[in-house]
Amino acid sequence: MNEAERRHARSLAESGDWQGLVEALEALEPAVLADDPSLAYRYGEALYHTGRMRRLARFARAYETAARGRADMRDVMQATNLRGIAAFELGDTEEARVAFDMLMELAEGEQDQEMLARAANNLGAIANLRGRRHEALAYYSMAIPLYQRLGQARGLAQTHHNMGLSYRDLGRLGDAADAYARAVELAAAIPYRPLVAMSMIGRAEVALGLEDIDLSLCLLDRGLDLSRAVADPISEAEGLRVRGLARTKQVRTFAGAGERARADFGAALDLARTTGSRLLEAEIERDLGRLWVELGEPREAEPLFRASRRTFEEIGAVAEAGAVDQQLQAIA
Repeated sequence: MNEAERRHARSLAESGDWQGLVEALEALEPAVLADDPSLAYRYGEALYHTGRMRRLARFARAYETAARGRADMRDVMQATNLRGIAAFELGDTEEARVAFDMLMELAEGEQDQEMLARAANNLGAIANLRGRRHEALAYYSMAIPLYQRLGQARGLAQTHHNMGLSYRDLGRLGDAADAYARAVELAAAIPYRPLVAMSMIGRAEVALGLEDIDLSLCLLDRGLDLSRAVADPISEAEGLRVRGLARTKQVRTFAGAGERARADFGAALDLARTTGSRLLEAEIERDLGRLWVELGEPREAEPLFRASRRTFEEIGAVAEAGAVDQQLQAIA
């Protein structure tokens, strides 16, 4: 790759054209990309943002091997972070935890505050998935001052988004709404549009919890439009899932709401399976099962609940698995 092509790749990354970056680089051999420090991490980010998690997992391993061969510890840490992210999305949370623990150890040894913050943020996400919400918030409280000292708005936005998830799961919906709003504000200022979309969708789900369906649908329209504009299939799937939840709440008051909810959940499930996001797949199956219960069809709900529970258990989401167990008992 010549210098003009490198500049073009950097420009695509800086503008957030992740699909364009994948297309620009995919003709190169993965081993060539992995051995190019100026392109490797950007390519990994592009795979993540375009929902190519299985490819990201393979590439991150090649990138880490190449970085270790160059004795480039910054690249080793970046590759380890990508490896952990791919494992998390693909449902191998133990491999993700090992990767992020390694990242934290390397970052402490290198006195790299940015990588230390990333490790804390990602370990918080794993703790939250495993039902340890307060532990997750403690990790986020470690990451925030590090990102603040570094002036890293993107890292701050990601941490506030993750805090929104933990507050939501704790039932602290006001705090969750504030965290998501702060994430949107920070991400929009950079701008980092994929996170604007995801956090806006997170706010929409909190609005549902507060019984403000009109606000939720308004936020969802904006979040879905943006997720499609940036070609982010995971955000789009999440937005469709939450819109399915909103329409589930309308089943008893609006004709056709059940069919629309089923269509949203079906489209979301297709996207989740394409990207390999097992957590999202399990959440959608659970929520589609709840829709069938609302429609008075528990027999349709049961296999969805069982598939969802199995995935939750496999990825270590014990609180979610337990909640689905209760729903299975309720329809038995």
